[in-house]
Amino acid sequence: MRKRISIGTGAAVAAVFTHGMVFSGMDLNEPRPISTYEGFFQHVLLATERLWSYVHGWQPMSHIEEFGRFYAHTVHLICPLIGFALFWILSRHKVGFKFWKPIGIALLLTVPPGFSNLAPDYAVPWVEVLRTLLIVLWMVWSVGAIRISAKSPRKLDFHADSRTSLA
Repeated sequence: MRKRISIGTGAAVAAVFTHGMVFSGMDLNEPRPISTYEGFFQHVLLATERLWSYVHGWQPMSHIEEFGRFYAHTVHLICPLIGFALFWILSRHKVGFKFWKPIGIALLLTVPPGFSNLAPDYAVPWVEVLRTLLIVLWMVWSVGAIRISAKSPRKLDFHADSRTSLA
């Protein structure tokens, strides 16, 4: 039961972070108070931009196009990793040597896919949320926390305990 709750919690947190970060990147027209959902992520975006500009030695908001590309890649990498890390902490699932699998999945899928460009502007945050959820679930599956098997009476479960027999 703890594993299911941790998978759901990790996926939900990753989805909320993805939606908030993508939505804030698309709507910077009016400043919002930090106490609101949109305002919190808008302040995260602006703080990230100020830090990024400071590291490069530029004035804030002077190279916004370059920052936008950096921010998109950062969101695509960080949000699924946050979801997986939360799952890992809450479930206490033993990952061991298989740790390279979720990291590899997150790194390979950091490149922004072109399918979000096909969606209308109002749907882009939701398309990215769906993408993040699929990546988080794939990462969780890669370490063996989710098992997918056919519903047949004679199924072979390779993850079964060694004490059970296949009679």
